[in-house]
Amino acid sequence: MPVHNPDYKLLTDSLKTDSNRSTHRFPGQIGPRGCPSTGSPSNPQPGFYRAYEKKRDMIGISTCWWNLETIPGDRLISEIIDLGFEGVELEYRITNAFYQQMRPQLIGKLRVLSIHNFFPKPEERAKEQGSGDLFLLSAIDRDEREAAVKYTIRTIEHANDLEAQAVVLHLGHVDMTNPMERFRELYKSGKIDQEEGATFLEEQRQVRKNKQGRYLDAVLFSLEKLNQQAERQGVFIGIENRYHFHEIPDYEEIGLILGEFDGGNVRYWHDAGHAGVQENLGICRHKDLLEAYSDRMIGIHLHDVHGLDDHLSPGQGELNYEEIIPFLKPDLIKIMEVHPKVGKAELLEGFRFIQEAMTKSP
Repeated sequence: MPVHNPDYKLLTDSLKTDSNRSTHRFPGQIGPRGCPSTGSPSNPQPGFYRAYEKKRDMIGISTCWWNLETIPGDRLISEIIDLGFEGVELEYRITNAFYQQMRPQLIGKLRVLSIHNFFPKPEERAKEQGSGDLFLLSAIDRDEREAAVKYTIRTIEHANDLEAQAVVLHLGHVDMTNPMERFRELYKSGKIDQEEGATFLEEQRQVRKNKQGRYLDAVLFSLEKLNQQAERQGVFIGIENRYHFHEIPDYEEIGLILGEFDGGNVRYWHDAGHAGVQENLGICRHKDLLEAYSDRMIGIHLHDVHGLDDHLSPGQGELNYEEIIPFLKPDLIKIMEVHPKVGKAELLEGFRFIQEAMTKSP
């Protein structure tokens, strides 16, 4: 069960007094420097719902299933189509050179439903592994945070160009010791749901709460700039629930962020596997996230979990998809996000599993 802290407070005084900070506007209201608010659901930019003009129940696949070092960009698009997918999520391992290879085959053949930040992979971090955390939107260091905002804006611009509806963001983390190793030990020893596990979880909640303020403020400061850009570009920002305990946002932070940007283009992006792992650790129930935020959910990553191992093919792990399927509404972006450890037959079985479950769902 998640702990809903009644005294949970957001430390944002510095943001609220910042002269460049805008209020979060509804369509037609005047934004900063006299700019009208645009690109929201009731006042869409051209092509705002373009990804769903023909097939609103489409299931896409993330490019994270492929080893990008062993396949050229143009062949990747052909393989996606041959597997039976009509939509795709592009992700952070794709370099600009790879993107230029795939772009001619991509345009007109596949719908780009979403893009996972940072895209394409920033060249200044070419030697590092691509990641949604390559730069931190939660960084206290101004240069780091500005770089994160700059490259996220670039991703948003690519989303507009490719007529993708949403950009998926990792928001960073609270700077504390990552307790995941101890969580794993407690889980494997069967103590996670006993007194020892409950005590450790409560201790970590307090450590996180004591340190979270500065990092959450940094996230809000970053999102302020990104929301304005997303409104101009007619693209949604999807803030993703995360795997690790110290990562942002947790259950309460999702609600706080969505409330802060009510009327803007910030939405919730649900990752089924991350939610499943956190439920297994006793941090937060999967269904609580869906019930609380489904009305503001723009997309979902579909995969499965075995214990603390995620990114398996849907239906081949422990997730209760009977709880998830009712939330897969027609307008929701649905992306299978399975990793290369999943074989082709398992991938296709998971694809069929989701299709059939959606067909049977009332």
